[in-house]
Amino acid sequence: MSGKTDRFIVRPRIVEKLVYHDMERAKKEIGLPYKYMGSSMIPEADIDVGLQEVKKVPPDSSFIKSHRHDVSQFYGIIGDLTVEVTLEDEKHEVSGPASVFIPAGMLHSFRPLRGSGYVMTVLRRGEYE
Repeated sequence: MSGKTDRFIVRPRIVEKLVYHDMERAKKEIGLPYKYMGSSMIPEADIDVGLQEVKKVPPDSSFIKSHRHDVSQFYGIIGDLTVEVTLEDEKHEVSGPASVFIPAGMLHSFRPLRGSGYVMTVLRRGEYE
């Protein structure tokens, strides 16, 4: 049976391009992330949710440039994964399970250091910009 709310249930999509990210390098080193929600999938969506599996961390796995958003962001570090999160000019080594909140306008970057697991991202907007 098809209902009027069927369009609110979607399958994740592979993210091929993402501003501030070297996606070719990411694809070769750890694989492409998946978008689970965003306004490109459901126009009414006011959040952007992504999930990246990290199976193996290569040496010097920095493929994200420092950047900022005009909305807040959340990183969820899941599994036996350790990452480096830079907030403004401070570097933090974060091991999963853990959460990182990034206020709107804060300069930040992220890179996997060791282990394996998942990184979930949530932005308070319908698309990652």
